[in-house]
Amino acid sequence: MTGLTLAACGNTPKPDDAPLSAPPRTLTIGIKFDQPGLSVKGPDGEPYGFDVDTAVYIADKLGVTPDHITWREARTDQREDLLNSGAVDFIVASYSITAARQQLVSFAGPYLLAGQDLLVRQSERAIDQPEDLNGRTVCTADGSTSADKIRRSFAQNVKLAIRDTYAECVADLIAGTIDAVTTDDVILAGYAHEHPGVLRVVGHRFTRERYGVGVRKGDLELQSRITTVIRMMIDDGSWRRAMDADLTASGYTPLPAPVVFNAPDKTVTPGDPTTLDPELVNAATAVAATSNARDWEGFRSLVCPETADTIDQIVFQYTPQFDKSFGAEVKNAGYTNTVTGVTQNDPNSATFAFHETFTNVPEKYHSYFKDIDYTGTMVRRNGAWKLCGLAADFVEP
Repeated sequence: MTGLTLAACGNTPKPDDAPLSAPPRTLTIGIKFDQPGLSVKGPDGEPYGFDVDTAVYIADKLGVTPDHITWREARTDQREDLLNSGAVDFIVASYSITAARQQLVSFAGPYLLAGQDLLVRQSERAIDQPEDLNGRTVCTADGSTSADKIRRSFAQNVKLAIRDTYAECVADLIAGTIDAVTTDDVILAGYAHEHPGVLRVVGHRFTRERYGVGVRKGDLELQSRITTVIRMMIDDGSWRRAMDADLTASGYTPLPAPVVFNAPDKTVTPGDPTTLDPELVNAATAVAATSNARDWEGFRSLVCPETADTIDQIVFQYTPQFDKSFGAEVKNAGYTNTVTGVTQNDPNSATFAFHETFTNVPEKYHSYFKDIDYTGTMVRRNGAWKLCGLAADFVEP
């Protein structure tokens, strides 16, 4: 199954030989069935949550109404097989974009930023960060890389417990047979909300995860269409309304809406330097140079006033010195931006790409401060080129 499919429909003419209407389009969408806040089945058998709302919004923009969606459970260890066998059209199931997964499927989006954290019993006071798990048992779902990340970067002597689902991990945590559950904070927050006074999230994000919509490997058309729809969802306020209804209401504190909207399978092709406006090249270079010099006044002078606050948010969100999660732990981290290509679309608009690398980042936080490829949108106003848009794409190692 690829893209949109058509429901089976008979060819019997309507009464009075009225013309037949087009058969309804249908979609089969993979989701989780056991992640409170993101996607769970209600008493009536219908799923609800942020992932579900996102999937319904995407389907609507693709011309498919909710009553023509078939929901298919997509457990962590089954997602790639479901996509590439054609069992589902796409998957919205807390699906983190990683280099390994990009070899198997394509991703649209992302539509949500999360971070790995720990769920512990409310009475637990000895576990505040992943380093505290040495000699303890942490549980995660089959197919997840979360527990291995802890052993590799934070606590080499941690004991791992693997279950089919996170719900099973949570049951073991409540029973006292394990010490912690690890996965992304947005998932853990849902379980903590389900068990008030019993479980709590530690509140120490130590990775940055981009949730993407999985599509069959190589289906760039659907990938691009869904990425565009996600951008629409954020721009028209639907993303924030779904976030407030499904996640914020349960006590989850989300990261800002994703600003990462480069389809991972596409790249910006540099233009011929001999045909570019020299002032455009100078402006693009100045954007990178002022950022490298931490000259924020100079940087802001190169930015369109109406988008300055949004661009500031993007830049500061990915600058170690402004990150509130780790503070002193990354105070010596640095970064360098390098322009990698400029493309001029017409005399007054252009795009340019620049690559950001980080230095002096503690090894354990390398998956948090990954290299970034930025794409800037440039517009010429009153003879001067300004940066009017910015997107970022994490570079997977």
